[in-house]
Amino acid sequence: MKLFKISLITLFTHFVLLSSAQITVVTADKGPATNGDGIYYLLPSTVFKVDVDIKKTEYIQGPLANYSENYLGTSDYLKGSKTEYSIIDIDVNPITVADEKSSYYIVFSDKTSKEEKPPKVSLTPFGTLRSVNMTEAENNENMVSIEENKTIIMGGNDNRFRYEAEYNRKKKVDTVIRKITIDTMTINKFLFKTSWIDKSKEERAEEAARQIRLIRESRMNLLTGYHEVNFGESLRYMDNQLQKMEQQYLELFLGKQHISFEHYTFFVEPEMENRQKVLLETESADKLVFNADPQPLELIKPMSGVQNNIVYYRIPALTTIKIKFNGKTFFNDIIPVSQMGVITGVSVFKAGVLFDPKTGIPVEISKH
Repeated sequence: MKLFKISLITLFTHFVLLSSAQITVVTADKGPATNGDGIYYLLPSTVFKVDVDIKKTEYIQGPLANYSENYLGTSDYLKGSKTEYSIIDIDVNPITVADEKSSYYIVFSDKTSKEEKPPKVSLTPFGTLRSVNMTEAENNENMVSIEENKTIIMGGNDNRFRYEAEYNRKKKVDTVIRKITIDTMTINKFLFKTSWIDKSKEERAEEAARQIRLIRESRMNLLTGYHEVNFGESLRYMDNQLQKMEQQYLELFLGKQHISFEHYTFFVEPEMENRQKVLLETESADKLVFNADPQPLELIKPMSGVQNNIVYYRIPALTTIKIKFNGKTFFNDIIPVSQMGVITGVSVFKAGVLFDPKTGIPVEISKH
């Protein structure tokens, strides 16, 4: 009777050892194994797609700004050029990719008994684990879709000063007097020498101010019926065109403001060693900063080494994601980040395991 019990215990122990040797997981640098077939898989990693819409405001000093007080009688003009940036909208979306830094190799033992079923491993299109020892029907419930992401950068057209008042050249006439003396008679012969020289800025400012005065006189004549012509609806069009011309001349003194909108797309993969990344730095030294602060998983013990029938996965860490621009926070949320978590394992001995394709953690375990 005792011998029969010992035999059953020995047989059961031998069966457990055979079953536990079906799957062995090693790091990728130690595979492939020479004593059995196998397959590589990677752990998931979280990448953030950050879409940012920025408003760019350029304050451009007029080329004749120094003469605004003399010719326009105003001190309300731009004293210098500057550029300001402001955030219109920020959209953050986590995307799951494969982490090439965390890859493993599953070894399938070639020493299996007739009673044992061969192990089944299913991967996602990214190369991460979808399931181990699960049926095809169970796998189909856990299918993962692939997104196509595009980066588009858009900028506005430059719209600076279109023209000055007139040509930057003027005619200079020099008078040369040649005296011719014949006996007691003197004859003065006048010669005129013509050349072209550059106008000074003050002369150009005077021309611009004169054009502004003429435009205003033309508007007054147009609106008061000086021409004694019924222009009909054309009157509105002509008045609008004169206003635009006046504004363009005024901008030569007062300066102008140009607004454009830019769209940027960034892909950020937070790292434990590099939690803060500068995404964009403007010419005004404004910085768009991405910061990831994970909560530590102190109660979970990490696993490593070679263990039978244990498949490694990673528990994501809840991470506070902040995006700041020029020191002001525009995005603040807590999101699970896979690569910030802890690597541990799940037993697949006489069990099927289904993994979440986004986080890589087990979501279903079926005992066989």
